[in-house]
Formats: sequence, C-alpha cells, structure tokens
Amino acid sequence: MKLLIANWKSHKNSQEVLDWLESFKKEEGRIKNKNNKIIIAPPMSLVGVVDWFSREHFDNSVREKINLGIQDISPYPMGKYTGAISIKNLEGLDVKYAIVGHSERRRYFHETHNDVANKVAQCIDAGITPVVCVDDEYVSSQAAAIKQEHLEKCIVAYEELSAIGSGKNEPIEHVQEVFSEIKKYFGETKLIYGGSVNASNVQDYLEICDGVLVGSASLKVEDFAAML
Repeated sequence: MKLLIANWKSHKNSQEVLDWLESFKKEEGRIKNKNNKIIIAPPMSLVGVVDWFSREHFDNSVREKINLGIQDISPYPMGKYTGAISIKNLEGLDVKYAIVGHSERRRYFHETHNDVANKVAQCIDAGITPVVCVDDEYVSSQAAAIKQEHLEKCIVAYEELSAIGSGKNEPIEHVQEVFSEIKKYFGETKLIYGGSVNASNVQDYLEICDGVLVGSASLKVEDFAAML
C-alpha cells in the first residue's frame, strides 16, 4: 500500500476545503479500487472541517483509505503555551498522521532537531504516526536527536530543498542514494519522497519508495486525483 500525503500548507479557507472535498468525493470509485492510503493534511484551523466532512460524506470503505493528518504539532504537552496546538487539543478528531520537521518549519520558524524530536515523542505517545521530514544535510543529526525506540515508528520523508515548490523533481538515482543513507539511522521504516511530485513523475517514485508527500499538486482536485 502506497501513501499519498496532500500537504496543503497554509492554502485554502473553509469554503475552499469543502469545495475540494466535494469534488474529491466524485473520485470515490477510483479511491476504492486503488491500493493507496490518502492522507489529507490541511491548515490546523481546518482540520475539523476535513474530519467532519469525512465522517458525514464518505462511506466506510472510502474512510478506510482517507486519513486525516496535521502539518505540525507543538513540541510541548497541554499547558501554558499561548498559541500552540498540543496533542490534547486534537482529542475527538480522527488525526492519524502528523508532518514534523518540514524544511519550511525549520527555515522560517527556526525549529531545532530537539524540537522535532519532542514533536515525534508527543505524536507517538498519542498513537499518531509522525512523518519526519529530512534532507541530505540533516539526516544523521536529526535522527540522533530522536529517541532510539521512536526511530522505526516514524515515516521518513526525504525532501530535496531545491525541489520543493520549484517544479524540478529530484533524480530517482539520487533519491535512492539518500534512502540508503536514511536507513542507516532510522532502520527499516517507511520511506517517502517529497519535492515537486506530480502525476507525470509519481509512478517513478512509487516504484522505489512507500509513498509521496505532495504539495502544489494536491491543491487542485484534478491534479491530485490524477496521481491516484
């Protein structure tokens, strides 16, 4: 089973999310017939909208294939952390996956390896699978910050920084080399690729890994559905 993660980043408002989901519902036949697991990761304020729509409008066979994800989580538990979204705040929502350590979080919000490791721990303690984003430069040091017993419970997403949002995807051969390096530190965990993935190249990546982390190509239903 392959993972297709739709990372909407900070795009969309509530109406746009509902419009996307209504259109995606028309793809139910395709969703049921493919051996894929789809993870939708909306902006945090819209997680409840996706959760509600999934419960109310997708039948059980489709809901088995479509999972709710989040793009980030607080490295701290509930408490006096104004503005933070803790795992506790998500109780009652059917969140199964959390993207942590995305390069944009590290670049713009100055997240450290310890921050990412704490987020991994918060997720695992709550039964949420962390999708840990790494790139060539950070594989060993980011893995070193994460508790040994947590490493193989992560899904690891390799992102080539120059490929993110550029329309220029990374060569397959180089991705395979980086995957080999990741396995040295994370062990036999699931590996996925992210960075300008689209319908024209997704098959090549799915032949060498367990899934893809999709940004721009997940914003329009027709583009994301084509990847199925």
